[in-house]
Amino acid sequence: MEYTYPEYLYDFQCEASACSDTCCQGWKIAIDPVSLKKYRKYPGFFGNRLRNSIDWEKEAFEQYNGRCAFLNEENLCDIYKEAGEDMLCKTCTRYPRHYEEYENLREISLSLSCPAAAKLMLGQEKKLAFLNEYRETPEEEYEQFDFFLFTKLNEIRDYYYEVIQNRELSLEFRMSLLLSTAHDLQERIRREQLHEVDDLLKRYSRPAFLKTAERKFAEFQNDRQGRRTQCRRLWQKLYRLEMLNRGWQEELKKRERRLYQELSAKDYGEACRAFADAFQEKNYEYEQLLMYYIFCYLCGAVYDGDLFSKVKLAVVHTLLIRELYTAVWLEKGRELSFDDRVELAHRYARETEHSDLNMEAMEDMAAEEKDFCLKKLLLAVLG
Repeated sequence: MEYTYPEYLYDFQCEASACSDTCCQGWKIAIDPVSLKKYRKYPGFFGNRLRNSIDWEKEAFEQYNGRCAFLNEENLCDIYKEAGEDMLCKTCTRYPRHYEEYENLREISLSLSCPAAAKLMLGQEKKLAFLNEYRETPEEEYEQFDFFLFTKLNEIRDYYYEVIQNRELSLEFRMSLLLSTAHDLQERIRREQLHEVDDLLKRYSRPAFLKTAERKFAEFQNDRQGRRTQCRRLWQKLYRLEMLNRGWQEELKKRERRLYQELSAKDYGEACRAFADAFQEKNYEYEQLLMYYIFCYLCGAVYDGDLFSKVKLAVVHTLLIRELYTAVWLEKGRELSFDDRVELAHRYARETEHSDLNMEAMEDMAAEEKDFCLKKLLLAVLG
């Protein structure tokens, strides 16, 4: 089987008790069937504690005040301490590694929701590359796995990597290209015209296409009122999600007021420009975010055929994280450290990526709601 992962994967080191936001609190930790069997049979006093601290119906560890029952006062795991690493369940062994499974392929990333992983990811100034590794495992055969579609999705994703990492183009232009080309490509997928994908990708790569796109994008540029309205509407979608951490919604509301209510359209536009100018040399952080979302989720379209929604969400998540940065930058007197940015990005990811309900809700919104149509998203990006 082939494994694909970002080149920094093995540089990750858990911060354990020093972590600013331990992964053992704030959400239910699901337990895999193999681990459940081991926990049922574990002997002695600690075995009794194991069995009494599991919600067997939901197949998850019990929580007390939002903390896993085995997270001790030193923010370390008692299962690891008392029973050893081999007794950790699959969720705890893997996290923050995120796996996407395809026929004879596993793609592994680090979850942005982990502070240490977010720090590693956002600190990568160089262009991201991916590594491949082969392991001897039995061949897989998935029922109804469309290998031809998967091949085309990989070609599309490779094209998007080139766009995202083209630092000769503005960040806004790159995000707009992702959106507009995904709109066209989705039509080919919907009409089952995958044979046209190769020609489209060649056309998208020609200088003439970029000039045409530049002219079309010009109508959306410098509309600060339009951008402010659309970004606020996207921001307000977050209130419809399940809130995993206490205080997150209040923080969102506080920053929404700061950015969209206390500032006029003119002042909002000036603040956005000033923030963009101040962090121009840090645009590689947004590049890394886009690479993360595209790598993790785009090829999942092989299962539902919805490429466009996955690209829209990659752009929207990156855009909203930037809006969060801007709001906190204003809040802190136009100061925003790297640690501040890591904190905001990882907390945003925890809320949006670590709930199946939230993932499904965001996908549904992206697929069905008018605020996620191409023109409105282009206005939010380019205005």
